[in-house]
Amino acid sequence: MKRLTEKEWTELQSQRLRSGAVLQVESGKLSQIDVAAVYGVSRSTLWRWRRQYKRFGAAGLNPSPRSTRQRRIMPETEAEILRVRRERGYGPQRIQLYLKRFHGLVVSSSTVWNVLRRNKMPALYMTRYNKPAKVALRRYVKSCPGETIQMDVKFIRNPSAARRKLYQFTAVDDCTRYRVIRIYARNTTRNAIDFFETVKQVFPAKIREVQTDNGPEFTTEFGFHLAQQQVRHRLIRPRTPRLNGKVERSHRTDEQEFYSKATFTNEEDLKTKLANWEMHYNQERGHMALGGQTPAEVLSAKLSTDSVGGKVALQGEQYSQFWPDKKEDVTPIMVEGKSVLDLQSLFSG
Repeated sequence: MKRLTEKEWTELQSQRLRSGAVLQVESGKLSQIDVAAVYGVSRSTLWRWRRQYKRFGAAGLNPSPRSTRQRRIMPETEAEILRVRRERGYGPQRIQLYLKRFHGLVVSSSTVWNVLRRNKMPALYMTRYNKPAKVALRRYVKSCPGETIQMDVKFIRNPSAARRKLYQFTAVDDCTRYRVIRIYARNTTRNAIDFFETVKQVFPAKIREVQTDNGPEFTTEFGFHLAQQQVRHRLIRPRTPRLNGKVERSHRTDEQEFYSKATFTNEEDLKTKLANWEMHYNQERGHMALGGQTPAEVLSAKLSTDSVGGKVALQGEQYSQFWPDKKEDVTPIMVEGKSVLDLQSLFSG
């Protein structure tokens, strides 16, 4: 006698269960409500079993096989998912937003994840970033642009042999995530003051508060300069970089999506590509914390169109001083009617 497989045994048990329930109702010993309660099914399910039994007999009570055919996406879409993963280092949700924004393709994040797993794409981030926080973090977002500007300094390697390090001064608006980045040769208070003046000129809203850590570049002289500009200087508690989390997280994005992929020949080349990366971050790259919008889009929504238009236009002129003579090196490419920076030309040496 042939032994039943586990699947066949499960189907037989299910058929016996359904037959018993239907026969109990047909015998008239118990009402349909009581039978449904005994067998743990709804009355509509029991009614459907009775209808199938009357039409097809006992064979109609066999459980219908579930389709195991997987829905496959177009090869072109799968190739684009893999290309974005390799070139930009995006995760499933960000790839989903990218495809919808620039290609008009509606693909679920789970489908993107299945494509990455099927093609054995390596993990993105180092494990130290995936460890849970030791303390519960209280997340917040300021309501107005310029209400708080988080400012910090990131040490980067100098591509030339003249010096060992360069210093990236970064300012992030707490409300819109709009960023301003500049490179300095020294980490001094004078450069911090100069960077603040640059941020004040570039950012279209009035700055009310600047939040920094307790680094030597943000000393009393820097605080005095802010006080003269009627800007409050907030210092976070020592050894708590999470309180400046938005600018710290942007530095991690710089490392993962820019510095790990770009090559630089000299300091001027670094400034050129960093200026393009800043424009891409503000105007092209969707932000997960902003629901897929860019910082420039959120900033435009927060402020009136007239007040934003003139100031943002001036920012493009400030970028031009970093651009190379060959404009084709930084000319945005058009995808589905939207401009996207060509990361191959941006990151190539």
